[in-house]
Amino acid sequence: MAAEPALQLADISEPALATFWPPAPLWWGLALVLFLLLVWMVRHLMRRRHKQLALRQARQEWAQLSPLQSAELNQLLKRLVKHYQPTHPALSAALPQWQQLLQSLHTEPLPDLQHLLYQGAPAEQQQQQFYHWAGALLRQLNVQQLEALCSN
Repeated sequence: MAAEPALQLADISEPALATFWPPAPLWWGLALVLFLLLVWMVRHLMRRRHKQLALRQARQEWAQLSPLQSAELNQLLKRLVKHYQPTHPALSAALPQWQQLLQSLHTEPLPDLQHLLYQGAPAEQQQQQFYHWAGALLRQLNVQQLEALCSN
């Protein structure tokens, strides 16, 4: 006997639904590129922050100094320059060369360091002027300027 033709038909099956997981290889590649970019950016920012650490610390130390501590302020500036340029000739040169280097970093006139640092009792006005000059210098100074000192 012949079976009914309707009974011999197979059920229609629907295709599987497309899901978001697992992603296509193109998405894996894009995720890898974004991850590597994120790692590079974090590393770059950490290096930059580390480079700026000495300058940030110098600014903090300046804020803790008194305007009457000219010798300590001069030592602070020398340590800062030495951190970024350990072999700079002005660090071991006579005071006029050191003063010339400092003056090249900032446009305001620098008080006479010879008089300020080696006179028995320097004028308080000169000490305050040096303190404010150094504060203005530290605020406007950046790492690139300090690293480029050898070319000056």
